[in-house]
Amino acid sequence: MTFQQPSKPSNTSPTCLICGRSTLEATNLQARDYLSNNQFTLARCVHCQCLMTMDAQQDQKHDYYGENYYNASSGKFSTVIEKIFRLNHARNARYFHTHFPSTNILEVGCGRGYLLKELKRLGATVFCLESADAADWILDNPDIQVATLPESQSNRWPFADDFFQLIIFWHVLEHLSDPAGSLKQAFCCLALGGTVCVSVPNVSSLQARLHLTTWFHLDVPRHLYHFSQTGLVFLLEKQGYEIIKITAGDRMQNLFGWLQSLANLFTPGHINSFYRLLQGGKPLRGVNILSLAIQLLTCWIWIPLGMLGFLMEEITKKHATITVYAKKPDHDNK
Repeated sequence: MTFQQPSKPSNTSPTCLICGRSTLEATNLQARDYLSNNQFTLARCVHCQCLMTMDAQQDQKHDYYGENYYNASSGKFSTVIEKIFRLNHARNARYFHTHFPSTNILEVGCGRGYLLKELKRLGATVFCLESADAADWILDNPDIQVATLPESQSNRWPFADDFFQLIIFWHVLEHLSDPAGSLKQAFCCLALGGTVCVSVPNVSSLQARLHLTTWFHLDVPRHLYHFSQTGLVFLLEKQGYEIIKITAGDRMQNLFGWLQSLANLFTPGHINSFYRLLQGGKPLRGVNILSLAIQLLTCWIWIPLGMLGFLMEEITKKHATITVYAKKPDHDNK
């Protein structure tokens, strides 16, 4: 989800919007959107090693968050995979409930709300913050209090200060046009000692370094920012947070990222075909058949290599996705 339309970082300004240094450089890296097949240029910050997607509005004809991305309102994946997806969210909810027990919880961009529904079942009062132009099936979720944020009010969240004990950005911050502003708003809405959880793809991971432009977790142009661990920590601390811990992100996503990224090396012109097979529905109907066939026929190569890559990732701690837990200090710095 985005609170604004994907914005185009200025080509004339060398300033990195993550660390604020004048060290943003253009690159020759061209990454491909797996749905539209459009290409987008990446810029890199020499200081924090984060990347930015340039020209994210270059083609107004495409809805990069339409049905090809979300699939059906009933689920993003085929039935069996969607069930696994939900069980994974339930596991994450139990982790939050055990380690960060909270009365009021906000998730920024909740999608189908699987995580919040489970947290609600565990006794929390849950809220979601979404863009006002999100799909109706997201905004009309009967189990969750969904607040919307019009683009004209994107700099002020519709919640009281110090209200939440836990705010979750689960693979959402990279989609937002102003991640610093969003973390600043979260800081205001957190109670003293409250926790923010930010999970994002890690552009400094082994997986990303394998072949960046066909990396599964790059997902241009929906991902406007591509965070390094250094850059994300800097951004959180700049907004006043104290880092609690940094862990591997969702290991299911990390493992699949290896499998699909390696498969993409065989079909760089049409990536993520195996992923679209797992989705089924409209995403599968638009897949390039030759690319899908090649990825399936080469699975005997990329599956064992992917398992090996995942093991190396666990050993080196250069995880494909990372989760950072940070808190608002117990004393008020405002």
